[in-house]
Parts: sequence; C-alpha cells; structure tokens
Amino acid sequence: MPKNKNTNNSSVHDLDRSYDPAPGKRYPHLWGYEDTRFEFCGPRLVRVTGSRYPLAGPPLPRFIPFVEEALGIPVTPGLLREPAPPKDLPPPVRNEAFIEALEKIFPGRPFTAGDEERLAHSHGQLSVEEIYRIISGELPERLVDLVVYPKNERDVAELVQCASTHDAVLIPYGGGTNVSGALLCPADEKRMAVSVDMREMNRIVEIDRVNNWVVVESGITGKDLERCLEEHGLTCGHVPDSIELSTLGGWIATNASGMKKNRYGNIEDIVLEATLVTPRGEIKSVPINPRSSTGVQPSCFLFGSEGNFGIITRAALQVHPQPAVRKFASFVFKDFAAGAGFMKTVQHSGIKPASLRLTNNTEFKIGRALSPAGTKWRSFISRLQQYYVVRVKGFEPDKMVACTAVMEGSAEEVRQQETVLARLRKAAGGLSGGSEGGKRGYRATFAIAYIRDFLNKLGVLGETFETSVPWSRIQPVTQAVEEELHRLCRENRVPGKPYLSYRISQIYQAGVCIYFTMGLFGRDLENSRQTYQKIEHRLREVILEQGGSLSHHHGVGKIRQDFMPRVHSEAWLAALRSLKDGLDPGNIFAAGNAAFGARTANDKQSPAPVKNDVDQP
Repeated sequence: MPKNKNTNNSSVHDLDRSYDPAPGKRYPHLWGYEDTRFEFCGPRLVRVTGSRYPLAGPPLPRFIPFVEEALGIPVTPGLLREPAPPKDLPPPVRNEAFIEALEKIFPGRPFTAGDEERLAHSHGQLSVEEIYRIISGELPERLVDLVVYPKNERDVAELVQCASTHDAVLIPYGGGTNVSGALLCPADEKRMAVSVDMREMNRIVEIDRVNNWVVVESGITGKDLERCLEEHGLTCGHVPDSIELSTLGGWIATNASGMKKNRYGNIEDIVLEATLVTPRGEIKSVPINPRSSTGVQPSCFLFGSEGNFGIITRAALQVHPQPAVRKFASFVFKDFAAGAGFMKTVQHSGIKPASLRLTNNTEFKIGRALSPAGTKWRSFISRLQQYYVVRVKGFEPDKMVACTAVMEGSAEEVRQQETVLARLRKAAGGLSGGSEGGKRGYRATFAIAYIRDFLNKLGVLGETFETSVPWSRIQPVTQAVEEELHRLCRENRVPGKPYLSYRISQIYQAGVCIYFTMGLFGRDLENSRQTYQKIEHRLREVILEQGGSLSHHHGVGKIRQDFMPRVHSEAWLAALRSLKDGLDPGNIFAAGNAAFGARTANDKQSPAPVKNDVDQP
C-alpha cells in the first residue's frame, strides 16, 4: 500500500478533515480507537478524549442534561459500570486434517486459535446482541475456532479449496463494523469455523487515470483508501459513518451507502468490477468496462452477498478528481414535514450537493448538546440568535429541525448549489444556520459513534436501524414507529422514557433513507436484552407494514433474516438457494445470513399493501 507522503499540494481534505487519518490501536470489542472515548470529567461534565476528532478535548456541559431529559433518568458517574471480564472461552473445535493441510499451504504463516483473537472475530458491532452482551461478561453462543490472515488472492483460493476438501467453515471478516449480526457463527454449527480476516489484503493494485478507475484489494479500509487516493489527487467518494474502520469488501457484501451518495453514488454505482472466490472458482467480469450488456452480470451476486457465496478479494472502482471547492451550510425549519418538503424540492431541482441530511428535533437537540461551552461573547450571540428564531420567527424549540449540507465540485458548481439551496430554503420557510453549523454537524458524525459505548456503561441499551421509504410514507413511517415504541415501553414497564431520533440521510427521486436511533434504560429492567430485542423486532414490523424497506444499507444478516419472505418472493428465495448450491455445494460459507438462515421460513406473512399518497411531501 502506498505510504502517506507530505507534499506541498494542499487540498480541501487538508482543511476540512473530519477524522484523523493516522492509524491507531482499535478496541478489541467496542467501537473505534482506544485513545478515544466519552468520559466524565466532573459530576455533570463529559468530554471526548484524544485528538482524532474535532469534537475531542473541551468539556460538553449540555450533554448530561440532554441525556437526562431524553431518557427521563438521572445520570451520574456512580451509574457507570466497567465491562465485565469475558468468561473462559470454550475450547475450539479442531479439524486436524484441515489444520495440517493449512500448515503445508502457509508454512510459517500466522493463523491463531488464541482466545483474544477468537472472541474479537466472533462478533461485529450489533449493539445489544453483540456488544452489550460481551461487556456484560457473556459470550456469543458460538465462537469461531481459528483466525487466518491471507495476504493475496492465491492465499484465498488455496484456503477455500482446503476448507472444501476438509469440510471446514469460512466466515469472511473485514473491518468488524457489521451491525446486522452477520459475523455471528450459527449456534448449531458443529464443524470447525474459521474467520478469514482480510485486512492484510489492503493494496492499491492499479491506478488508471486515463479511464478514471483504480483496482484495489478488498481488505483496505475506507480511511486508507481515501488517504492513498488523495496522494494522486483522487477520491472514490464513498463515505460511510464507519469509513475509518470498514473495508471495501464489507461495503460490497452489505450493499453499502455513504454520506456523499448524492454526488458519487452508492457502492453499486462506484464498483465497476469485483472478484469473488468460491469453492467452484473465481466469479468476475473481464475486461473492466463502464457497462456491459452480456446477460446477468456476475457482480449482482456480490452486492449484498453477506459472506454466503465466497470471499471478495478485489474490485475496480470508479474514481474522481478531488473537488476544487468544498463548502458547508446548515438550515433550520419549523418542523420535520417542512424540512422533508425542502429535501424533496432539492432532489427534483437537479442540483446535487454531496451530502444533505435532515435531523428530527431530538437529533437536532443532541447536536446542540455536543457543543462545547463558548466564550461570553459567543454565548451572547447564541442567545440573540435563539431570540430571533423563537420570538421573532415563531419557531418552536420542541419542533424545529436542522438540515446540513456539504457542497463539492468546481467553484462554479458550488456557487450554483449555494444559490439554489438558499432559494429553496426560503421558499420552504427555513432559516440559514450558517456554514459553521453545517461543518460542525457533518464532522461530529464520526465521533458520535463512541456515545453508544459510554451509554452502555450507564445501562442504556441502544441500536440504529434504517429503511428507505417513498416520499409519501415519511410521515406515516416515523409517526408509527414513535407511537409503537412508546406503547411497547409502557407495556413492558421500561423505566424512564424511550429515546428515538431519526434523520433523512440520503435522498432519491422516489424517496429517502430514514435512519433511526433508539434507546431505553435497561439497568433495572428484568430480561432487559430480550425485552429490547422484542421491541426492536416489532418496530421493524411496523416499518414494513407502513411501506418501508427492510434495510437501506446495513444489510440483512441474522437480525432481519426472518423478514426475508415478506420482502422477496419464494421463487426468488429458491433461486438464491439454487445459486448457493451451485457455487458452494458443501456449504463451506455457512455464516447463514439473509436468505440462508434457518429462521427465514418462520414468518411468511406479507405486510398489508400501503397506499402511496402522491400529494404528501
């Protein structure tokens, strides 16, 4: 992988870095890097440690009051519970013939059955079923037995053939950021289960500036990919919240989407060709072309494959010159409906800001809660702005919402985006929140993920889930989820108040992605994890009943797989099973995700048809 070079060629990336490109030691189980965490720095104060993120450093005096108000519970340092040490791991299942063959294929090469590596590779970042369970001292029901680290495609091909010959199970592992339970080994798996950690396959193989593509190994993280491309004045533009940790192979396997989708596309728009190694051999298209009409394309079986068919080893990506200009903006609207109407007019206007996100009132408030204390002058200006917004313009503090925008491109493109956004914002009755508000909102995204682990230590269970909906179903879906969450928490006697925030994170001609964050206080709740899972499962049902999709970009994994017969016909599920039998007749890739888990037959009820009211925003 090319090393980072110090050059005199500054770029917008140097000025507006949202995260530190430097490597760091990762937590073995929690999110992110060990130098970063939320911690108390006083009875009523928290801060973010380290220096990786713009949010790090100063105390955040509004955060604890916000959590107390949102959850209806007192929050003190005395509530903190440090993670319990993990129990002794059960001994690994051993397939001596497989291990002996592996030693011959990779003489002197690292693979391990150590407890620390086994446990770290036996889960992703699913908050309750994986992370909260582990920090409570429990183990996944089934652990992987061995971890291997291939260095090239030949290693992968020989590993797959070795597993096929000796009947071992392979589970591909990228950045470990999966939030759908896809990395969990099926509890009833009796064979030796091997986690295939792809992160040593992290090289850029080719950069073709004439044709605007790069060929990259699948184990590269998004952060390293962008750092290397920046040295050549390029970007691929895929920026998921997990960009620092997640890998190219994981993006393809989950059919991922990033914050700058509007300008650069989703992962299926960025990938031109990819290679999948299966027990039957390589699956790929040749040569690389911008588009091909040669029947059903092999790449369609890679996107969303979730480790069920094989191991993704490399991909050709479309790349772009780094934008000459990047600007931020923020807008405030009276309520979520007004903000959604603005988003729709932007989508239909033809301009494409790289990122455009609308937060509901609760998420708007958490953004303010993550602001450090200002100087007396800044506090005075803030009070003056609040007086103007509330008293003069009539915005209600408990209804108003915020929208952040990132504009990229040539100076002319960005000027046009600014002009159109300002006109459409005024037409929707919105106010400008300024460029600093937009920059702060966008850049805070990467540090906010650490909040989950801090709140887990306080006994708060939380999770994110997303859906895509037509424009006409935004209000019915969000309202139904909110109402059902409150009803279920009353029914299950959940202490305090449930937390629910949501945002529109991506927009399309036909609709939007809605990204939910849910939380509840589980410290004194009997069977808290099971209660949480029951509530969350019901909310996913509500989304389907109201016309939303099962997932927009997190994938299916195991947590959503019992809904598969609701969203796909039996004919398609049968076709997928036939494809699996053809590519992997021995079920070597037995992670059991999506259509290939035992639970998919449990629930074949289809949701009621939903009326799409075209007159709603």
